[in-house]
Amino acid sequence: MTMKRSYRWIASSLLASGCGTLAHMGLMELKSGLHILPQFDPASALLAALSPLFANVTHVHAPLWLLSQLNGAFLIGLLFGYFFHRLPGRSGLAKGFLLGLAGWLLLGLGLFPAIGLGPLGISLGLGAGPAVFSLAMVEAYSLVLGVVYAALQRPAQGD
Repeated sequence: MTMKRSYRWIASSLLASGCGTLAHMGLMELKSGLHILPQFDPASALLAALSPLFANVTHVHAPLWLLSQLNGAFLIGLLFGYFFHRLPGRSGLAKGFLLGLAGWLLLGLGLFPAIGLGPLGISLGLGAGPAVFSLAMVEAYSLVLGVVYAALQRPAQGD
């Protein structure tokens, strides 16, 4: 196995994660443009919760989505690529879906309550809307991640 082949999963993970991020961002732009659940804004809630940590940092002006993508999406993409062959499911789509479901549960039952949104965002009084949208938000990333990663891992003709 050559060095190039042995680390192919890293490049595939980063590229697939970038594609997943674009799908996620597109869904968030659609949400904003159509004024869907304007009260449900996890990014702002996260920024408000993290702002005391950055109170004395004045020279960093990176947008919040960049922080979340570098620390979340790309790390998740690398972990997904590393464990891809050990994850349940026969296809990239199935593996991505299961990752999204697990991520949604962690997000909804861990992060959302920690930043004041309540479990699955239900403390906002919007019914199931935040829970359903957050599932769509996470699955947009995860499904694209799984499909693109699997496609990039297929052996090239002649390999």
